[in-house]
Amino acid sequence: MRKAIFVFVASAFVSFTYAQDANFDVYKRIESDKVLNLSADQIAKIKKLNREIGPKFRAIGKSNLPGYEKGRRKRELALEHKAAIREILNEGQIGRWEHRYGSMDYNDGMKNIVGEKYDARLEQLERKFEQEKEAIEDSNLPKDVKKDKIKALKNEYKAEKERLKHERNVAKAQVTGEIR
Repeated sequence: MRKAIFVFVASAFVSFTYAQDANFDVYKRIESDKVLNLSADQIAKIKKLNREIGPKFRAIGKSNLPGYEKGRRKRELALEHKAAIREILNEGQIGRWEHRYGSMDYNDGMKNIVGEKYDARLEQLERKFEQEKEAIEDSNLPKDVKKDKIKALKNEYKAEKERLKHERNVAKAQVTGEIR
């Protein structure tokens, strides 16, 4: 009996706690946000977008892609969705959205995706360098030959690392439109 009363009281408390924010219903997302003052037309357009994007997310989730690739594609899709919502909202609504939930800038997300791609390549380069360095150290070569080979490998690694960093910075700049 005590357990039943405790469960009832706990569930009532949780219900009242979640009901406090009447301005936003998490389950209906942006179209129910009272602060944005959306028109009926805007709500209809956003609901249509949400219905269209759901199957796309599920298709990516069910695909045989590796986890990293699924995440990358879902982030790209989410950014496209944000951009489409941004086109529906007026400037005042965009300002209120960003004040309340953070930036809706498509370029910020794309910069992150580009950065992640190059960060993964840099990590792969470092792993390769460490493996090759260990192989040289474990070999039966004389010490001075090992030292020279490791030095050459390190110089090659540094040059490639700098090239990738430069390439990443150029790609990020192109996404934001700083370089055309």
